Amino acid sequence: MDDGTPVPARPTQTCTVCAGPRTVNDVRGLAWSSHHADGVVSWVCGPCTRAHLVEIETGRPVRPAALPRSA
Repeated sequence: MDDGTPVPARPTQTCTVCAGPRTVNDVRGLAWSSHHADGVVSWVCGPCTRAHLVEIETGRPVRPAALPRSA
């Protein structure tokens, strides 16, 4: 029921590994994986999910990779 009360905007969700944004199209698909720890839900994009599958499957934390900065 809509009573006219403003709905707060959802926080922007980004990949915890590469910081890529999670778009509306991503929300509808199955490429992203969610990780639930200590009451917090974090999201990992499809490419990072595939790259870190071993960590995800074994329950180890998925940490950002140390990538060189581009010019």
